[in-house]
Amino acid sequence: MNCFKNLITRFVVTLFQLCGFTCLAQLPDFNVQVLNESNGIKTSDIYRIIKDKKGFLWIQSSRHLQRFDGQNVKRIETNGEDLHDIAADSSGVIYITTESGIERYVNDIKGFEPIRITGRGVKPDNKLNKLQVTPDNRIWANSTKGLYSYIAGEDAFKHYPLPGLENHRFYRRIFNAKGYNLFIADIDTVFTVNTRSKEVRMVPLPGIRTVVPFSEDVAWATNHLLQNFEVNFKTRSVKRISGLPLVELNSINHLKGDNYLVNTRKGCYKYNKTAKAFTKATLYNSGNELPNDENYTDYFDSDSTFWLVCQEGIVFFRPLEHNIGWLRGLKNADREWNNNIRAVTEDKNGNIWLGTVEGFYRLNLVDGKVKSYRPDVKGRKGLPFPAVRSLVHDGRILIIAPEKGEPVIFDPVAESFRPLKYPQGISGIRLRRKMQNELIATIYRLHKGGHLIVGEETCYFIEKDTYLVSERYFPEAYHNIQTVAEEQGGNFWMGSYRGLLYVNKNFKTLYNDISFTPSLLITSLLIQNDSTIWCGSVGLYEVIRSEKSLKRRLIFPQLRNQRITMLYRDKTGKTWIGADDGLYRYDHVSQKLEWFDVWDNIQNKRFNLNALKESRSGYVFLGGFNGLNYFKPEEIKPIKEKLNVSISNVKVNQDDTMYLLRPAPMELNWQENSVEFQYLTTYYRNPQKLTYRYRMIGLDSNWSLNGRNNKVRFSSLSSGNYTFTVAASLDGVNWDETSNPFSFVILPPIWKRAWFIGLGILVTGGIGYVIFRGRIRAIRQQITMRERVSEIEMRALRAQMNPHFIFNCLNSINRYIVKSDNATASLYLTRFSKLIRLILENSNSKKVLLSNELEALRLYIEMEGIRFDNKFSCEIFLADNVFADSIEVPSLIIQPYVENAIWHGLLHQETNGKLLIKISMLEENVLQCVVEDNGVGREKAREFKSKSATSKKSMGMKLTEDRIAILNQYAQTSASVEIIDLMDQNNEASGTQVIIRIPV
Repeated sequence: MNCFKNLITRFVVTLFQLCGFTCLAQLPDFNVQVLNESNGIKTSDIYRIIKDKKGFLWIQSSRHLQRFDGQNVKRIETNGEDLHDIAADSSGVIYITTESGIERYVNDIKGFEPIRITGRGVKPDNKLNKLQVTPDNRIWANSTKGLYSYIAGEDAFKHYPLPGLENHRFYRRIFNAKGYNLFIADIDTVFTVNTRSKEVRMVPLPGIRTVVPFSEDVAWATNHLLQNFEVNFKTRSVKRISGLPLVELNSINHLKGDNYLVNTRKGCYKYNKTAKAFTKATLYNSGNELPNDENYTDYFDSDSTFWLVCQEGIVFFRPLEHNIGWLRGLKNADREWNNNIRAVTEDKNGNIWLGTVEGFYRLNLVDGKVKSYRPDVKGRKGLPFPAVRSLVHDGRILIIAPEKGEPVIFDPVAESFRPLKYPQGISGIRLRRKMQNELIATIYRLHKGGHLIVGEETCYFIEKDTYLVSERYFPEAYHNIQTVAEEQGGNFWMGSYRGLLYVNKNFKTLYNDISFTPSLLITSLLIQNDSTIWCGSVGLYEVIRSEKSLKRRLIFPQLRNQRITMLYRDKTGKTWIGADDGLYRYDHVSQKLEWFDVWDNIQNKRFNLNALKESRSGYVFLGGFNGLNYFKPEEIKPIKEKLNVSISNVKVNQDDTMYLLRPAPMELNWQENSVEFQYLTTYYRNPQKLTYRYRMIGLDSNWSLNGRNNKVRFSSLSSGNYTFTVAASLDGVNWDETSNPFSFVILPPIWKRAWFIGLGILVTGGIGYVIFRGRIRAIRQQITMRERVSEIEMRALRAQMNPHFIFNCLNSINRYIVKSDNATASLYLTRFSKLIRLILENSNSKKVLLSNELEALRLYIEMEGIRFDNKFSCEIFLADNVFADSIEVPSLIIQPYVENAIWHGLLHQETNGKLLIKISMLEENVLQCVVEDNGVGREKAREFKSKSATSKKSMGMKLTEDRIAILNQYAQTSASVEIIDLMDQNNEASGTQVIIRIPV
C-alpha cells in the first residue's frame, strides 16, 4: 500500500515538473516590492499610476499628482478641479483630464497648460473622462459625446465622430485600448473602434460596469452584479466566465504561453487559457505573504514591470522574469515554523526537509503543506536536542544530526525515529557515549556511499544501508571541523576553527594550513579541480596544492571583510557565494561578480553552513537565519538593465532658477563660477545598489567615482566651455551614461575676452607708441634745451664780457693813467681783473653759491660806481634767514637787472641815484631778490636816444628771461621775474623795482 502511495506521489510530482509554470505551484507565485509612506508616497486615494519616458512614476489622486523618481516625491497641485485620468505618450509628454478639459505638463515651473478642444466643445453635459494611447503614439480621450483625438498639427484635441453613433451618449466612464482597438461602452452595449480602419463593432450586454480587453477581438466585461462575461466581437457572442468569484475586473496582462495575470478588485489571479482555470496568485514581500484581497488600479509598463495599487501601497514586480524567492512561512503549515533554517535536504518524492533550531519540517511542494516535527520537551520524540544542525536523505531515510548529541534516523513514511547502529561490545558502548556528548557540525555524503559525520572532537563514518557507525580519528580532528569537501580520488579538504586540512582517504593529514588571517575559521569549501579549492573564511581564498605545499591567495577584494558561509557551483558553471551582505554570483567566463541582496529578495540575515540543496526540480534552496531562499540559478538573468540616468537640477552660486530649462550651451558670467548638479536614476527594484560616477569635460576628462551620492559641486571654475555628464551602475562594471549631458559656458571677464584683449593690445600699442614718440620728442626737446641753455649761458657770458663794457673799462683805466691818477687806475684794474676771473669761474657751473654771485655783483657795482664818479650809491641787504654759503643759484642771474637799473634808470637821473638790493627767503625753498632803483623809470628811459645803452639793456634782460623760462621747463622749477614801475605821491615815475624769485 505504501509503495502504491509513493508511486502516485512521484507521478504527481513528475506531472507538475512537466507543467513548468506550475511545478512549484504551492510556493509564492510572485515576489514583490512595496512602495508606501516610508518612501514619502501618499498611498490613499490613488486613481491611476503611470510611468513616463524618464522612468518617473506619476501617481494620480482625485485632487493632486505625485511624481516619484525612486528617491524623492514631488507633489503637483492642480487648479482645484477633480482629476479624471492621466497618460503619457511615447515621447514622455504627460496629459491629464479634468472637469473642464485636457491639460498637458510643460515643466516644473509652468506646470500644466490647457489644450484647445475643437469640434464638440466640453460643456457641462459633455465630460472628458479617461485617456488611452494607441501604438502610433496618438492620444485619445473619451467623453459623453464620444471620442477625441489629439491632432499635433493643430495642437488640439478634435472630436472624432463614430460612424453611425454621431449623436450617441456614453454615460459610462469605460475606456480601454488593445493595440489600435479602443473599447467603450454605454449602459447596455460594448463597443470597439479600430482607429486605423474606423470600423465600429458592438455587442449588447445589460448593466455594464467594467470592460477589459483580452485581445483585439475579445473583451471581458463585469456587470452590475459583479458577474464576468467574455465578449467576442468577431462572433458577436457573450459567454459567462466561470472560475472567478463575483469580482470587478481591473486588467488582463499576458504572461507566457497560455498564462495570463488577471487583476480584480479582490486580488490577482493566474489564468490558463487552455485549461480555462483560475488560481489565486500568492504575492510575497520580504518572505511574508501579502493579503492580495483588495486591489485598485494597476499599470503594466514598457519594461514589463507590473505596478499594482493595493492596501499595502504600490506593489511592483516583473511577472515575466524568474526571480529569487524568499519564504518565512506558508499559510498551509500546521503550525508556525521557525525561520532559523540550519539544514536543507530533499527526499525522493520531491519534499523539502528543513532543519531548524526548533526541530525539522517537511515542505510538500505539490500541495503546499508544511508539517512540523518539533521535539517534545519531555520525550523529544527521538531527538536528543531540539536544534537540528544537519540532515541528509539517502533515498530511504533521513539522518538527522542535532546540534548536540548523537545523530538519529527518521523514517519519513512511518514518521518514526531509531538510533544508528554501533559495534557490539564495549567499543560500541564507548563510541555511542562519545557521540552523545559530541557537537555535530555536518553530515557529508561520500562519493562511494555512506556518510561522514564531523564533530568537535573527531570524525565518524556511517556505512551505507547498514548505518553502522565507526570512528575515523586523526590527530587534527580536534580542530573542530566545520565543513568537508571530497575529491574524486577520495581525499578530503576540511575547514576547521584552526584553518585548512588536507586529509587522505585513510584519514592521514597531508597538509595543515593554520595561517589564515584575520580568522582561522573555514566555513565553506568548493573544489575547482584536482589541485585547486576555494575556501570561505573572512574573505574568499583560492588554495592551490602542489606536491610540497599549499599556496593561498585572496580573491575578490570586495569580499575581504565578509564571512563566506556558502559556496555552490550551478549547472552552468557559475559559482554562488553566500556572504554577510547577501548572495554573489561569479561568472568564470566573463569574470563578472554580481551582487544580490535584500532588495533582490535575499534574506537579510546570514546563510547557514549546511542549508543548501539543489533539488531535482532545478530549484536551489538556501536556508539562513531568517527563512528560506529558492531560485533556479540558470534562470536568474545577468544584470544588464538599462539605467535611465538624468540630471535633475542645476544650481549656480546656490541659486536654483531651473537652469535645466535654458538652451544649451547655457552662458554664465565670470562671477557665476560655482555650479552644483543633482542627478538621479529612476531604478526602483534595488536603488541601494546604484553607484555613480561623473566627469566635467573641460575641467578633467577622467571619471570620478561618487558612490551613492547623487550630488556634486564645483567651485571657482575658470572661464571656458564645460560639459557635465554622469553615469550609473549596479555592479561597478557596466555603466549607463545620461543621454542629456549639461553643457554650459562661463564667459571670461571683459578684460579677458579676445576682443577686449585685442583692443587692449591695440590701445596699449597706441599708447606705447604715443609715449615712445613723446619720449623721443622729450629727449629731443631736452637736447634742444641743453643746447639753448648752453647757448644762452654763452650769450650771457658774452653779454657780461661784451666789447663795449671791456672797452669802456679799459678807457677808464687809461683815463686815470693819463691823469696820473695811478691809485684809482690800479684800484679799477684790480677790480676789473677780479670781476673777469669770477665771471669766468662761475660760468663753468650751471649753479654757483649765492656768496660767489654776490661777490661778482659787488665788484661790478663798484666798478660802475668808480667809472661814473660815484653818481649812485648801492646797498645790499641779506636777510638773517639767508645762508649765502649754502644756497646755490643760477650764475649771472641778478647782474643783468642791476646793470639795467644803472644804465636805464640811475645814469639819466640828474641827482645822485640810489640802488637797493634785498635778498631774503620767501619760503623754505624759494629765494627772493629785489632790485630797486630811484631812477627815471622805464617810460623816461625810452625817450633817451642812447642806442648803445638801449641795446645793451635789451640784450641782458632778454637773455635772463630766456634763461628763466628754460630753467622752469628743463628743471621743472617755478622761477619768475616781476617788474614794477614805482610812482611817487604825484603819480610820477620814481624808479623801478624788479623781483626775482628763484627755487633753491
